[in-house]
Amino acid sequence: MSYFSIIDLFYGPLFLMALIVYARVTKYSRVEKMPEFEYFSWGLYCKIVGGLSLCFIYAIYYGGGDTLNYFRDGSIVAKLLFSNPAGFFTIMTEGNTPETRYVFNAETGFPIYRDAPTFFVVRVAAPIILLSGGSFVVTTMMFALFSFFGNWRLYKVFITEFPAMKKEMAIAFLFIPSVFFWGSGLLKDTITLSCIGFFTYSFYKIFIQRENFAANIFTIILTSYLILMIKPYIIFALLPGSIIWIINKQVIEMQNKVIKFLTGPFLLAVGVGGGYLLLANMGDLLGLYSLDSVLDRAVITNNDLKADYYKGNSVDIGDFEATIPSMLSKAPVAINLALFRPYLWEANNLVMLLSGLECFIMLIFTVRVLIKTRFFAAFPIIYKNHLLSFAMIFSIFFAFSVGISTSNFGSLVRYRIPVLPFFIASIYLIQYIYSKGKEEPVVDGNKSE
Repeated sequence: MSYFSIIDLFYGPLFLMALIVYARVTKYSRVEKMPEFEYFSWGLYCKIVGGLSLCFIYAIYYGGGDTLNYFRDGSIVAKLLFSNPAGFFTIMTEGNTPETRYVFNAETGFPIYRDAPTFFVVRVAAPIILLSGGSFVVTTMMFALFSFFGNWRLYKVFITEFPAMKKEMAIAFLFIPSVFFWGSGLLKDTITLSCIGFFTYSFYKIFIQRENFAANIFTIILTSYLILMIKPYIIFALLPGSIIWIINKQVIEMQNKVIKFLTGPFLLAVGVGGGYLLLANMGDLLGLYSLDSVLDRAVITNNDLKADYYKGNSVDIGDFEATIPSMLSKAPVAINLALFRPYLWEANNLVMLLSGLECFIMLIFTVRVLIKTRFFAAFPIIYKNHLLSFAMIFSIFFAFSVGISTSNFGSLVRYRIPVLPFFIASIYLIQYIYSKGKEEPVVDGNKSE
């Protein structure tokens, strides 16, 4: 199948030009009143560059890969709208199952993907491919635009709480190379990364700012559905972190210090326990990603990585059993794996080398901040700020989930991208709050009066 056509040649540059004009007009029409829009256009440009780089590298250099297969299968589904409209709506609503596969034929072609989470991305891509006129380049840029809007909303949440940190938060949420490369093309990671941004923004609007309840609850439901359909394990990090976010916000707002001291740890424990019980009872909804299944699959994956055919890219964090205590014993090494590896000496190709360099810079930055804050001072800083506590809890939960279940560096580079913005933002904020605390107290991102 040819992934590029005459449509890409003409429609691609026009759409790119339209995005550039949109970015510049939006920036200069708002930057005077909202200084954070200084980063709007460059943030969007990075997403476009990341998406197009992924598109061309996989099409020209590798000659195959997930993003090309998603486009191929999405194009096949899109053809059904004209040749078999009823079949198109059947596939869009029911997926590619043995009962619905009859709608495909030699004229439309047959999709490669069949498993539900992967084919769901195809179902998302099909309408976008129709809007793009069948252009792979334009489809990629549309995904990059969608991803940018999710990242931008996440950025807005953090600068609302910390307006003095516009530049640092822009680095964390808009300009991390691996995030805008792996999180901007036609991939699962692009959709889920953007959904995390929309979810967090709407959650913040409802439970922290208490605004626009109807629209934001709809967004939370929609993004939760998309995450559950594509990468349900993200819920294992997002849901507990969100529950603790609400509880910690209430604890911080308590005026009586004695009551706060007595009830704070109890409420947080209730939040952790409640999140665990909720996940444990979502087995039917999470399917293969239910709590029990995740534990079993993590053990199977860990054992499988020791096979000879993984040599060179495998990651061995040691043996563990399918129990929470056993897995928690591997938490430090799993979190370290997700956040800071591959180390530079573990890279065996250019992609791994670039990822290793990024991890090395992040490790040095983290160690520097922890030394500066004398390590233990970071804990009360995290506890006393509701947004920072959410970001750090999400980071730790997500890093642990990815580190315990990912068997090779090639997959790790992609799977971990949602954690990087949150973790880097958290380190920036710890450094900022600690520094400002030496001058005057900072609580919830605001100076005390």
